[in-house]
Amino acid sequence: MNRARSVAWWIAPSLLCLALHWRGFTAWFRADDFAWLGVGLNQNLLHALFSPDAQGTIRPLSERAFFMAGFALFGLNPLPFRIVVFATQFANLALVAWIGSRLSGLRAAGFWAAVFWAINSSLVEPLGWTCVYNQVLCGFFLLLAFYCLLRYVETGRRVYNLCQWIAFLIGFGALELNVVYPALAAAFTFLCARRYFRRVLPLFAASLLYFVLHTAVAPAPQTGDYVLHFTGSMLRTLGAYWTWSVGPVLLRTPFSLPNWLLPVSIAAVSGGLLWFLARKLRAGLAPPGGAALFCLFWYLALIAPLLPLRDHPTGYYLYLPLIGICWLGGWAFAAAWRAGAPARVAAAALVLLYAFMAVPRELMFAEWNHYLSIRVRNLVEGAAGAHQLHPRQDILLEGVDTELFWNGIADRPFHLLGMHVYLAPGSERTIEAHLNWGDIDEFVLPPDVTARALNLHQLVVYDVRGPRLRNITANYVAPAEAEPGLPLRIDVANALSAYLLGPEWYPVEGNHRWMPKRATLRMHAPSRTGQSLYIHGYCPEGRLRDGPLSVTVAVDGSTHDAVLHPGENDFDLAFPLPGPVAGRTEMRVSVEVSRTYRTPSDQRDLGLVFGVFEVR
Repeated sequence: MNRARSVAWWIAPSLLCLALHWRGFTAWFRADDFAWLGVGLNQNLLHALFSPDAQGTIRPLSERAFFMAGFALFGLNPLPFRIVVFATQFANLALVAWIGSRLSGLRAAGFWAAVFWAINSSLVEPLGWTCVYNQVLCGFFLLLAFYCLLRYVETGRRVYNLCQWIAFLIGFGALELNVVYPALAAAFTFLCARRYFRRVLPLFAASLLYFVLHTAVAPAPQTGDYVLHFTGSMLRTLGAYWTWSVGPVLLRTPFSLPNWLLPVSIAAVSGGLLWFLARKLRAGLAPPGGAALFCLFWYLALIAPLLPLRDHPTGYYLYLPLIGICWLGGWAFAAAWRAGAPARVAAAALVLLYAFMAVPRELMFAEWNHYLSIRVRNLVEGAAGAHQLHPRQDILLEGVDTELFWNGIADRPFHLLGMHVYLAPGSERTIEAHLNWGDIDEFVLPPDVTARALNLHQLVVYDVRGPRLRNITANYVAPAEAEPGLPLRIDVANALSAYLLGPEWYPVEGNHRWMPKRATLRMHAPSRTGQSLYIHGYCPEGRLRDGPLSVTVAVDGSTHDAVLHPGENDFDLAFPLPGPVAGRTEMRVSVEVSRTYRTPSDQRDLGLVFGVFEVR
């Protein structure tokens, strides 16, 4: 019987987690997943693993190696990815249970801590959206390092201190939040194992070095949702996160509840936790008061770096901080259960309130996430099937909505399959724009290009509305307000736009096209004066070793000069357009560089790599 109880103690939280989050286990890919699945394409290994990306993040294990290895071995089969995610989560639950029992001295407290964590609605995205694996893997390394610290304190064996260091250092490859671990170790040893306090202080040197190096190679964003705001808004953000921690994420439930019920329930659960903490602190900071205070410190330490992100409140940011609250809650529940009938009734009532707020939201959110990923799967697999039927033609999609675009197109899943897929003209009017997420116009095929490609049988058109894609090429009619004409935006890497380019351009290579010393193109002139020509391109590092490179852009005889300096690899140039071209149906643009170069493997005279030319 004791053995069965021991087995149940270890595996029951994981089984409960799987029962609640099984939709995450069967989810497909969506949104950012595709960006990470393609991270190793057309890049050398070191650049793919360590170059800053996605708001300057560098996560070689959780986002680079994980996706690169998974895609290389399994392609777009999500099951192996989901197995790894859930296996890591099950290990995390076991560590949470073990650590919780050590902090409290009550075996039941660790069990209930793992249960309370498993049912929280903030776990939906870490367990259901593959790209959020960084949270799950970081949790594993944080918990493993802290487990090793506890074993070091219990046994005095230095091997555990070494293992703590190894887990801590590897954790930097999962998520930047790993940087707070020294604060966790210092707080625990100061409160509960003072003789080991000085021995953990060297951990701060590693975090400081990581912070300095990371900031040097990937400075914090200065625009967009990820700008840091060190203002009073941090307290408001903390308050919001706390309500999501003990209540439903975003304070949303599938039920129509009285307005007072959620605030009262959140206040009751919060009051119960803080009352228990206060009781433990009556005896001072020595254990058990120090251990209870450490549980709250874990929450605050891991949420603190996220509070300046005022404009990006996110439910899964609570995944790691919540562990501390769950330790405290598990401890409170186990202690109340030993204290007699009145305490049991009060504790059970608070647990039921917590579950009532968390579980329905979790189930609703998991269902939505699963449904969305299946919509994306139907789109991608349907387009792949269409490509097999029409291998010599590109695909134009009609009927894409906001949800499907941002989850199934914006991160370019079709590049993973070697396909060219575009949105029908006018699609930009049916998709909600999010400037911080990307540019919808990049995916919309201009009307003139569309009409020409259809006449030359270079395109097939599919309607994505419904569970299956439908071929509507024979009946497709471009929107009446989208009359053909030369486009205001040209992606020179789009083979369908090649007729607008001069004969000088080199062939398309992936998502770009090289020019020689001089190249030309035709495009629509601005509709009014005061508009500019914007050019996006890339200049390889070796191209600038001989010094700055001059770029001359001419529009119908009016010239403008720019200079690219070493380090300016990705460049965006803007040139005011001459007044006389306004209102014309066509203008000619030429680009010329001051010098070309050759590589040992490519004897062409190479100028610059281009992207997009756009009038706006």
